[in-house]
Amino acid sequence: MKKVIGLFCLLPYLLNAQTPGTEKNYPQGYFRNPLNIPIQLAGNFGELRPNHFHSGMDIKTQQRENLPVHAAAEGYVSRIGVSHTGFGNVLYITHPNGYTTVYAHLNSYFPALQAYVKRQQYQQESWATDLTIPPGKFPVKKGDLVAYSGNTGGSAGPHLHFEIRNTATEKPLNPLLFGFEIADSKAPDVYRIAIYDREKSIYEQSPKIVLVKKVGNTYVTTQPVIQVAANKAGVAVGAIDRMNNVPNTYGIYEATLIHNDEPEIDFQLDNIGYEETRYLNAHIDYKVKKGGGPYLQLLFSLPGNELDIYRDLNGDGTVDLTDGAVHNMQLLVKDAYGNTSTVKFALQQSAEPAPEASCANTMYPGSNNIFENNRVEFYLDEQALYDNICFKYAETAATSAKSISNNFRLHTALVPVHDYFSVRLHATKPVPDGLESKVVMVREGEGSSVSATTLEHGWYKGTFRDFGTFHLEIDTIAPKVTPLGIKPGAILSKAGKISFAMSDASGIKSYRAELDGKWLLFSRKGNVLTYTFDENCGPGSHVLVMKVTDIAGNEGSYRLTFKR
Repeated sequence: MKKVIGLFCLLPYLLNAQTPGTEKNYPQGYFRNPLNIPIQLAGNFGELRPNHFHSGMDIKTQQRENLPVHAAAEGYVSRIGVSHTGFGNVLYITHPNGYTTVYAHLNSYFPALQAYVKRQQYQQESWATDLTIPPGKFPVKKGDLVAYSGNTGGSAGPHLHFEIRNTATEKPLNPLLFGFEIADSKAPDVYRIAIYDREKSIYEQSPKIVLVKKVGNTYVTTQPVIQVAANKAGVAVGAIDRMNNVPNTYGIYEATLIHNDEPEIDFQLDNIGYEETRYLNAHIDYKVKKGGGPYLQLLFSLPGNELDIYRDLNGDGTVDLTDGAVHNMQLLVKDAYGNTSTVKFALQQSAEPAPEASCANTMYPGSNNIFENNRVEFYLDEQALYDNICFKYAETAATSAKSISNNFRLHTALVPVHDYFSVRLHATKPVPDGLESKVVMVREGEGSSVSATTLEHGWYKGTFRDFGTFHLEIDTIAPKVTPLGIKPGAILSKAGKISFAMSDASGIKSYRAELDGKWLLFSRKGNVLTYTFDENCGPGSHVLVMKVTDIAGNEGSYRLTFKR
């Protein structure tokens, strides 16, 4: 009788899960396709990316640039951004129904807006800009030409990144819930599940990863009953989604854990703000992924995870195994169109868990954590950690001739840190007078990074967002600036542009170009700077000076003479 009641309670939930868009109550058909070609996706909302969830849908542009981009609905241009990272050239349109659409990686805007942006850049003497635009300045109708697609910013190939945001909260929403016509009858592919001891930190254990196989319309585990040496278990899933007529893979929309026929917990990937997107590192098993393994999405929330994507339906995802019984489990894995895959498995306690090893220095989420001795100090605030860590530290002799300090290992890069934190080191070699401002701090290993430092009472302070091994160096080498395909004294009457490459070991902080003593607009793509000839460079002889400054304050320059 109990099983019948459980299934009866579950049935409305399963039926509703097939149509996730209805529960969101988003307007259907209000927004048009921003391009004039059918929508095919290179990426979808909620896709798992390094340190963030993908915030919109990447629409393919047939491997071409400069396709016309149209306003998805009536509204006004409310913001413009220009950057060599992230969205590159981006345009925001605010609509009267409470939503804002975002169009990113653009090459250019419609002529009147392009001219406005250029005027602002010359007034600010900065190519990179973020402009808030008054509501009445650039009104648009649905379907108006607003821009041309491109490959700017952090884009790896031509496409249009498109978002729908809640205007009031600025949180991106899942565009696939707004009724766009995209063929999708394919359910997600599930590859594996992982089982965790919920009484231990996720960073102090290795999960039991179990492969699944499809039998008929259902996925089953290779082990009918998974034996678990834990009192309380948690589950994670490794899955992707697909769509019709394209080879790409995508992120899933929702997963639900069902325990003895009753829904326990689920998550939905929608309504995730930029201020919280880094919590992806708490939603996945970061240690497994960083160590070269697959993405595993957790069906439980870590103590320091502040993402609001989980729904505790009949618990928090913790399965109590202490009764020794077989616990029948299911996972429902869904995409935004309701296509669903079902995974069936069972859990049973095989033995009580081994006692945890002692730890000399445990650090906790929700607490201020400090480590210090007479050579190194660092501080983590309350939001920095997602789960407990047994902090590990080591100091070794310098391995680089450029080092002016020992190497300090602060835990491991296999554990994520949410917030930026300060590291303070003492130099073990004397720093020559006048070079204190040239000291940089280096984080070694995969994803190595360099930070400028400030000198505070004998300590050099740098800022980072990842654990690793740190040391100090002195950087007095100026950035290298190289013209591309142009020699001094060149005649450029027929040239369309001038480009420079810049490079530096520590990292570029800024650049400035002056033509005959006046600031000149150079765009940036990676470490290539480009000026497209316009009215600011007339006929005659000219002197162009490009100056590039690194994070240590070293300046490199190149003086180019040419004629138009």
